[in-house]
Amino acid sequence: MFISLKRYLSGAEQELAESFQRMALLLLEAIRLHAVVGEPDEHQRFQQDIGKLESKLREDFSPQQVLVVAGAVAKTLETYNQRTTRFIRMQSAELQAMLAMLTETVAAISAGSDRTVARLQTIEKQLERASVIEDIRSLKAKLSECLLTLREEARKQREETARTIAELRNEIKRVQQRQNAVTPAKQNSACGSLGRAEAEAALARAIEQRTHTYAAIFVLERFDLISGRFGPGAAEQLSRFFWHHLTQGLLCSDAVYRWTNASFLVLMERSGALEEVRAEVQRVASVRLEWTLQLGTRTVLLPVSSRWAVLAVFQFPSLRLVLEEIETIVAGTAAALS
Repeated sequence: MFISLKRYLSGAEQELAESFQRMALLLLEAIRLHAVVGEPDEHQRFQQDIGKLESKLREDFSPQQVLVVAGAVAKTLETYNQRTTRFIRMQSAELQAMLAMLTETVAAISAGSDRTVARLQTIEKQLERASVIEDIRSLKAKLSECLLTLREEARKQREETARTIAELRNEIKRVQQRQNAVTPAKQNSACGSLGRAEAEAALARAIEQRTHTYAAIFVLERFDLISGRFGPGAAEQLSRFFWHHLTQGLLCSDAVYRWTNASFLVLMERSGALEEVRAEVQRVASVRLEWTLQLGTRTVLLPVSSRWAVLAVFQFPSLRLVLEEIETIVAGTAAALS
């Protein structure tokens, strides 16, 4: 009876040992499989080390071997945790550095986004103090919201820049068109290369395109007197002299047209008000001019002056009404000078 009970007790001890072995192997497998992944190479090395310890327990599960393996597992786990913690801290430091660079860049290139920069700086400081994953997740949500605001500001800046560039291109195009219109007059120094027909065509384009165009009308004083006293040739020289004065006195992009023998029309595309354009025309018209007339062997010094008026072409609904108003001004001025 005693021998039989001892046999059963030995069998129970064996089963208990096997159970302990399976439990130990399960614990080692759980440690190996569910370890936090930090640096991939380090994680792979940790799994291999735990795998080797599993193999030792399968080969020998004596009490001495169990103690040795347990100590080795504790040391391996401690070493891996230290290295993983160091790796995660390094990653956190790199993330902080990246966020700092992002904040600095936004502050340098962004216009009107002081609030966004301040929010990024606040997030950067909070990240330095973050200790648990919940803090990181909260900061991630704040950073996402902040970057969304930043993207919206960048979109508005791009739209504003594109609009400004488009306006500049349109302005350059308009200036080039005006310069092209003036080119024939510059190529020919003779007065009258741009006459009334060209002036009416330009007025028609301005009304059709609804550009902010003004028409300055100049009527020479003493033109008929000089023509009657010194001849039509002398009057023509006077017109050329005054035409040259207008082309030099106004902006080079303004076209000067000869409306009649004694009158000129200048088309001026300006964005300002009528009073501003009148002041600009007055500065040109108020210049004291003297013209030297050559008569054979003698010269005659004559003063040159004019009367002028300015019309806002864009306020007229049709070309006919503009032409009638110009004719009225020219005729009225000529009658007053007679």
